[in-house]
Amino acid sequence: MTDERTLTVRVRTVPEAVVVAAAGDLDLGTAPVLRDRTRAVLDDRPGALIVDLDGIGFCGSAGLQVLAELAARTTADGVPLAVVADRYPVLRAVRLSRLDEAFAVHASVDAACAWIREVP
Repeated sequence: MTDERTLTVRVRTVPEAVVVAAAGDLDLGTAPVLRDRTRAVLDDRPGALIVDLDGIGFCGSAGLQVLAELAARTTADGVPLAVVADRYPVLRAVRLSRLDEAFAVHASVDAACAWIREVP
């Protein structure tokens, strides 16, 4: 049996931030893909980062670990971090782990952009 789970990560720039959008399952096997892509984006010192998880169907503990690492790094670097999580599996995991206290959670990229425009 083969593992069919994959993660697609796309990076784009909007006026307010760099958006890293992930789709698929975020688990032990795929979390390194998101970790590597977000680290590369942060190495370029963006003004703000939006991690769009709207395309994620499952978020395991390894995915939550990546989000916790991102929260720590962006805080240390002074980079505003917004996470888009409106689907139940991701939103529930983020809330249960209390990561929603470590970064701003929004229902859409547009809402995250509006929040970033208000960050001093």
